[in-house]
Amino acid sequence: MASAAAAAARAVPPGVRRILQPGRARLQGQLGSLRSIRTGFFPEDADFIDPEVPLLSEPINGRWRYMDAPSLRAPLLERSNVGMGMLVLNRAQGLDLPTVNDLYRRLRDLEVNSFKRFVGLTAMEPGPFCLGLDPKELLLAATCASMSGSLPRFSRALLWHSQELAHLVADYRKPLVCHLGGIARDAGGAFASLAYIGGVYEDSEISVQACFSGLVPTGGMTYALGGLKWGLGEFLALTGWPVRGPDLVYLEIAKNWMSPDALPFLELTAEKQLEVTETDARMLLKEHFLQLPEGLRNGESLEEGDSLQRSFIPLIDEAFSKKENPFLIQQALEAILAGKKADDGARREKPLTGAQREFLQECLRRMTSASPLALHTTLRLIREAQKKRRGNKEGNRWKASLDEHDERGALVEMLRLEMNAQQKLLCSKDALLGLHAHCMGRQVEEGAWSSRDLSDVLSFQVDEVLELPQPGQEPAFVVHPRSDFTLSQHPRLRRYHPDWNPDTGLDHDPAWMEAEVKRWSPDLFKEERRQAIEGLLGDADPSAFGLSRWARVEPSFRSGGP
Repeated sequence: MASAAAAAARAVPPGVRRILQPGRARLQGQLGSLRSIRTGFFPEDADFIDPEVPLLSEPINGRWRYMDAPSLRAPLLERSNVGMGMLVLNRAQGLDLPTVNDLYRRLRDLEVNSFKRFVGLTAMEPGPFCLGLDPKELLLAATCASMSGSLPRFSRALLWHSQELAHLVADYRKPLVCHLGGIARDAGGAFASLAYIGGVYEDSEISVQACFSGLVPTGGMTYALGGLKWGLGEFLALTGWPVRGPDLVYLEIAKNWMSPDALPFLELTAEKQLEVTETDARMLLKEHFLQLPEGLRNGESLEEGDSLQRSFIPLIDEAFSKKENPFLIQQALEAILAGKKADDGARREKPLTGAQREFLQECLRRMTSASPLALHTTLRLIREAQKKRRGNKEGNRWKASLDEHDERGALVEMLRLEMNAQQKLLCSKDALLGLHAHCMGRQVEEGAWSSRDLSDVLSFQVDEVLELPQPGQEPAFVVHPRSDFTLSQHPRLRRYHPDWNPDTGLDHDPAWMEAEVKRWSPDLFKEERRQAIEGLLGDADPSAFGLSRWARVEPSFRSGGP
């Protein structure tokens, strides 16, 4: 083909060729000065933009769209679906009184809503799930108690309402799906253990850190730890050992292995499968659980294995399950570390591995860092929870297990003991030292606790902490009764409501309802708390003199603000 074109060019006469050459050069010059025009877009182009990427990509925080707070900055977010209510915790520093009251009130509203088949509870991601009660609020309570000798009313309300919130989560009258994503501590970890469906995933972590602040676990955590086998409850409470991922399900701290992506599918289930019975609705919820991966894997060191290795469990059972106090547990750990048995001191048949030795050393280090009085009190609470969960051996255990969440059941009794012990410990020196160190991000110095070591705590000291108040003193914790939802607006059907009053013709008590609204208001004791803070700061508030780059947003009480 090229030879044919060359032959045609040679066939052109020389005169004609001289005429065509200037025009050809002029045409080439015009083509060189012209600008090229793109007639299409191709994926191999350097500046190619896929139109599906900006159109179909998930927006930032798109998982939490359509919440009741568009800015997503409220401490508690809510999204109401057709058959499901979704609550999202959004306070990374922990729970304060307004957040506890708001969460309880929203859970109660969803519980009596006849259009909601189940309720979901989770937290904003990324971030912790719930760190329990805000340590700054507890430090404020301990500081006020050190000056006045007793806890202020807003601190007692925080402890009481948080305990009542834990009972509501455990005794919820609808399926409550609690997905624990991120870190949870103390009362925050109890949510997943007490809820009807407690789901965890790879980023889930639970630890009990109360003893390192001179306090005891609250929110029903001792009740949850009392149900664990092989001395794991005592181990987790006394050492603060974190448990992560599938190990939470293997140790029976949580019940189900559930991905965070299951929550949107649960909402679809509530929309599409609404017209089913309650039994079928519960079965539909279980369809969203995943197969549990392998856990409790051993390693040559603590870093290589899982958060809790399988080879550690016999050592935990040997040291923690049968000892009466933390000092004996400490001696058992030292004996095992020395190659002896914890019971009789005989030589162990198999030598310890490197990971086991590191584990025992870390347990001893953690126990020496915590408050001795708090460790003794916590261990006593867990042992008491084990007795109450087992119930009366001569009675009907099956019936006792049904009544555990009753207003006089084992859970309420443990909540009462927890709150009573926490109130007394907050008035002690250990709580003031531990909470201040925790808020400052450091540990309490060795020898600074009120007791030098674990052997320095006497039995009567623990008895004084756990002793319930006598009649005429501060009231002990009780769970207030909850009203049920209205059966119907028809007057004849409303007569069958448990709270029906034939004298008033109402299925509720208006005075009681008004008192409940006031008691669970987010502004409860707000003014009293502000006065207490200003009384502690006095004239030393740096924001009042321009000594801090942060200014107080709340109006000052002394300036006559609301």
